[in-house]
Amino acid sequence: MQATSEFRNLVDMLMQRADAHADITMATFVSDHGNHEGRMTFGELDAAARYIAAQLVQRGLACRNLLLLYPPGLDYIKAFFACLYAGSVPVPAYPPTGARDLTRLYNVALDCNAGAILSNDVLTPVITAWVANLDQSVDLPCIATDSHLPSIDSAGFIPHQADPDDIAFLQYTSGSTGHPKGVMVSHGNLLANFEQIVQGFLRGNRFVESRSELNAVIWLPPFHDMGLIGGVLTPIYAGAQVALMSPLTFLKRPFVWLKTISQQRAQVSGGPNFCYEYAARKVTDAQIEQLDLSSWQVAFNGAEPIQAGAMQRFAQRFQSCGFDAKEFLPCYGLAEASLFVAGTPSGRGIKTLKAQPTPLQRGRYQPSAAPSPDQAIELVSSGVMAMNADVRIVDPATSLPCADGTVGEIWVRSPSVAKGYWGKPHISASVFDATCVGDSTQRRYLRTGDLGFLCDAELYVTGRIKELIIVGGRNLYPQDIEQTLQDCNPAFRRGGGAAFALSQDEQEQLVVLQELERSAAGETVDYHMLAAAGAREIAARHGVTPQQLVLVPASAIPKTSSGKLQRTLARQMYNEGNFTPLHVWQPAREVRNDAAAIRRIDEDSAFTDWHSELHVAVQAWVAQKLDLEPHYIDLDVTFADLGVNSVEAVELIELLQDRMQRNIPATELLRFHTVQALITHFAEELQARALARLSEAEESTA
Repeated sequence: MQATSEFRNLVDMLMQRADAHADITMATFVSDHGNHEGRMTFGELDAAARYIAAQLVQRGLACRNLLLLYPPGLDYIKAFFACLYAGSVPVPAYPPTGARDLTRLYNVALDCNAGAILSNDVLTPVITAWVANLDQSVDLPCIATDSHLPSIDSAGFIPHQADPDDIAFLQYTSGSTGHPKGVMVSHGNLLANFEQIVQGFLRGNRFVESRSELNAVIWLPPFHDMGLIGGVLTPIYAGAQVALMSPLTFLKRPFVWLKTISQQRAQVSGGPNFCYEYAARKVTDAQIEQLDLSSWQVAFNGAEPIQAGAMQRFAQRFQSCGFDAKEFLPCYGLAEASLFVAGTPSGRGIKTLKAQPTPLQRGRYQPSAAPSPDQAIELVSSGVMAMNADVRIVDPATSLPCADGTVGEIWVRSPSVAKGYWGKPHISASVFDATCVGDSTQRRYLRTGDLGFLCDAELYVTGRIKELIIVGGRNLYPQDIEQTLQDCNPAFRRGGGAAFALSQDEQEQLVVLQELERSAAGETVDYHMLAAAGAREIAARHGVTPQQLVLVPASAIPKTSSGKLQRTLARQMYNEGNFTPLHVWQPAREVRNDAAAIRRIDEDSAFTDWHSELHVAVQAWVAQKLDLEPHYIDLDVTFADLGVNSVEAVELIELLQDRMQRNIPATELLRFHTVQALITHFAEELQARALARLSEAEESTA
């Protein structure tokens, strides 16, 4: 399928925007406190891309795959387009935050044969040190694109003009670290998807006279397909303006997200389902009084299972400041289709169906009139198909099309469907070249691995064939989680684990069942400490803390005759209570904020042992969160390896900010490799403050 565009490729797109709107602001970057830290026009982006691209060509990196490892910010956008201008292929990835990320980055770099890493001046020394520890045979220079570049005249630089079918960038799907898959997204795929997004969001042109009047606010990271394509590239395509911020800013202060929408009079913003639940819980009544969300016309919701309750609670919470529930736009997409596949008609709000549970489990939607929510499953529509997109529901076993209301695999045919996976032709053929039985045209479809059905021409997503676990916006593979747990202690039986997600309180939560070796199941074994250590390792490696880690006897988890784990059956047995656990571990629900653990610093105090004070406070906080004794907590690790998830890490940062009496920006966290190093840095700052106050006091009494 082909789609026409006014642009030949993304380079042509930016160059035309720069020619027509050189002095128009393309993007701003918002700080933790809502202040604008940076601003960039279309003309400035074009000039920066040319300058950096000239450097890349001079270094012999034209036409190479280049890893982008930046914190969220304007430098990322400059480097992305610099790669395109140089004829190189950018490979977005999030910068490593600890040991768990090194293997992932190493495998991605090897898979795409990366020629170099592009980053900024703050992170380059850290990344260079990490790369040096990966493999001595790997030649992977790290180049800071924001400073220390040699002076070069780029005035005559001619940007590379790619063909529409050429690869624009590689989008590595998050999840399995051992076998990364880079989706080859072409320029044509992206241009088609940009127009699908714009048409889907602006269907009827109800709130802007032209696309250039669009104003968006995006907190999603630029290495995520929704953050990059939806939050950065689509606004450039539309000639719109976007205010960007770090995901850490959102997690620390979701009020800043909503305040920016209010101040910018933005029409478009959103994120995964959890962000609405999180904001409704974290934003205070006093903060709501400062908001005016009446300009918000598209509140998109995608990238993870969509829950009606979360959106209803958000709408009720923010109705008083002008938010209208009709502006919710649930949508569906995936990296293999660039991004957008289907979305709710703009201005309609959510549409739900109540389904009878038993027929749905058997693959058939049947409406339910039961008044009790326990007797019905509420399904949220992901809307209608994108322009020029052909979506079929197909029996994954027979490849026969399914009738409306019958659950099957979601297959997609669209000009935005990518070319395949980098360097994996056999896997690409099985995923991207599926054909329906009985289709004489032999049209090729993308097999998404997701389950759903069609009803009244709208798409309802019901689950996943592939055993992907999505928790808090993270894509997790059960085999990776199981292996992490079994690697951390020989008491955990190899091949005897089952990880899966359950929907509890309308949120996806991780549950892990794990068999113990027979020699480890006895009265002398401290099951609680064993499980707690395993849960901490999972959190450190994967960024998600299990809501339950259930220890069971050997051979308790069902397997096929060939020894393959039956995770679906294990989940069913867990739901039905058909396990006799040896121990059930759960994280502490709340951390006590007692005076001994988080005593606020008194500016008039003569206390000088700040290092011990901060160390004890942080150690006590983590111990309570992980339900361990403090002496088991080692702070000479990174935040990622500490064993708390991203939301909990923000709580810890807030504790430190409360101690420091100042904001701690994300770049400061990235500068120090371990929590211990950060504490030392803070202790030195507090000591300097104390000495300064002492000196001032002595001068005043002299």
